[in-house]
Formats: sequence, structure tokens, C-alpha cells
Amino acid sequence: MISHVDYSELINRFPTVNPAPQIRGNLRTVASDFQVDEVLSFQPSGEGEHLFLQIKKIDTNTDWVARQLQKKSNLTSKDIGYAGKKDRHSISTQWFSLHLPGKEIAISQLAGDEYEIIKSIRHNKKLRRGSLQENKFEIIIRNMTNKLNDDLIRKIQELGVPNYFGKQRFGFNGNNLVKADELLNNRIKIKNRNKRGLIISSARSFLFNLQLALRVSDESWLSPVKGDCLMLDRSQSFFVVGEPSVDDVNRLKNADLHISGWLAGKQISGAKNDAEKKENFALAGYYEWLEGLKQLNLDSARRAFRCIPKNLKIEQKEDYAKLTFSLAKGCFATSLIRELVDVNDLAVRQQG
Repeated sequence: MISHVDYSELINRFPTVNPAPQIRGNLRTVASDFQVDEVLSFQPSGEGEHLFLQIKKIDTNTDWVARQLQKKSNLTSKDIGYAGKKDRHSISTQWFSLHLPGKEIAISQLAGDEYEIIKSIRHNKKLRRGSLQENKFEIIIRNMTNKLNDDLIRKIQELGVPNYFGKQRFGFNGNNLVKADELLNNRIKIKNRNKRGLIISSARSFLFNLQLALRVSDESWLSPVKGDCLMLDRSQSFFVVGEPSVDDVNRLKNADLHISGWLAGKQISGAKNDAEKKENFALAGYYEWLEGLKQLNLDSARRAFRCIPKNLKIEQKEDYAKLTFSLAKGCFATSLIRELVDVNDLAVRQQG
């Protein structure tokens, strides 16, 4: 691994599919400019040991709300569940679960000044990470220097955007990646379980982005090569192709399939032939990270290279644009926006 890497520069250089946006604007001038509502992949049953709470939070992170619910209910951290984390600098609605077998608790006891409990309902299982169907977004970009290009919008609606992990995954100025390098090279230990998980996740996300960046650069992120792992839409199931067939290409065009990248762990990637060569080239210099992730006994996984927004609508007025759309779980709204606008994310500046 090369030392003294400027991760901040690297994460800002992941290429866009289209020419770098010339339109500039401000993102998250206020929290209400970035709104997200999560949609669960199931309906709570109405009975069971777990109390589900739909909570609206403003300018507050998910882990903080979880700790408040734990404290107010006198439970342990293992008794609290949620499906996914939401941006701190936003107005977000998301679900939490509390394990309360045979116990009743007043909703007013769980309330807090920084969040609002919208709904409560019982269910027979804990809310697990990833139990989402999609996230719905309403995002406002202000002080734009020009209007968005209609042809580009139509292209994104049809083909989607590169499914990069957003910059927020890597911390301010990429600091999470500095910690990841130290952790995976055994220079530091991180005892806090949540912080350690965040750092490891940042490393895997960065390695994925490197693979995707190469495929965007050589214009093969939508064009399968021999040995690619093709993933079924909105599924973790994938298969390895030999020479891509006409049927494979058509299914990719219709978004029934997506080319996927490796989320590194103890199992090998699975990519073969030309796809494996591209992957190895993208990850050259990060052998210590890959070996460190393997030693942590993490299961490998795959992630689609493409994310297609649903119901993308854009309302424009002078120097203002409002975007509404839905994304599958795990997709970042900021990865869509960066294809359209060179944004000044004011929330990132606040973190610094």
C-alpha cells in the first residue's frame, strides 16, 4: 500500500459518465433541502415482541437516535434495530425497532426534542439492516448557475448512473480511509464496535469505487466483458458469464441485469478472465487492504455498478431545482446529483 495517500483528492476524482458538470449549485443550504423517506420491504404485522417506531429526524444522525431510544427504554444496544442509516444533514423518516417482549411503554416516554415519533406498531421480528425496498428523495439545489440539460436527464432516466458510494461514507476529507489504512495494516486497534464497523465499511466502499471508476473510465460499466459477474436487478443473486451473449446484452439494456463489483472479504471475487484483469488493475497497490479484510473473516459480496432512479422528476425555476426520485436500498442520492451538477455540499463544509 502506498503511504501518504491523499484520499480526499482520490474520492473527488471518481469519474462521471457524462462530461464533468459545468452547472454549479448549493446542496443542503438548510436541512429541509434534503429529504428522504425509507420504505420497508415488508409490512409490520401489528403484533409481536418488537415495537416498531417510524421516526422523523431533523439534522440528527441515526446512531444518535438509536442511543436515545435505548436510554429512554432501558434496553441494550442489541435490543434496538434499524434498516439503514440516513444522512445527518437532512429531514429523514425511518423505522426503528425495540425488543419489548410482554412489555408496554408509553410513546411519550420515548419522545425526544430532536425527533418526532410518527407511528408505532408491533412486529414479531427485529428490524434488520437492509430490510428496505427503496428510499424516496426530495432534494433542492439552490443558486444554480444554469438550468439542467433535458437530454442528460432523459439519458439518466433510461440508463441510470454509476452506483458509487457517496463521499459521506469516507468521512471529512477521507479521514475514515486514513483510519482504515492504519487498521488494516495493524498499526491501530479500534475497540468501539460501531466505529470499527464504519471504518471497515469505508475501506470496502472505497475499493468498490476504484473498480467502478475504472469501468466508467474505459466505458465498460454497462458493457459486459468475458468473466463479468452479472447481478439480477434489486437482488444479491449473480452469475459469471463467459463471452457475453446477445441475451445478456439485451437484459442489461432493459435493466434486468447489472454488471457488478466486488465488496472484498474472505471469499475470492468470482470475476474471471477479462473482468478479473480489470478488477486486479483497479485494486493494484491495495493488497494489504484486501488481505486485512480477508483476515477479519468478512463475507465477500457483490454490488451493482449501476443505479437507476425511479420516477425522476425535476422542477426548475431560475436558479433553483427540485428533484424527486426513488432509489433502491444502498444507492446514494449524491451519486446521481454529481452527474448533473457540480454541487457545493454545505453539509460537508459544516463537518469540517
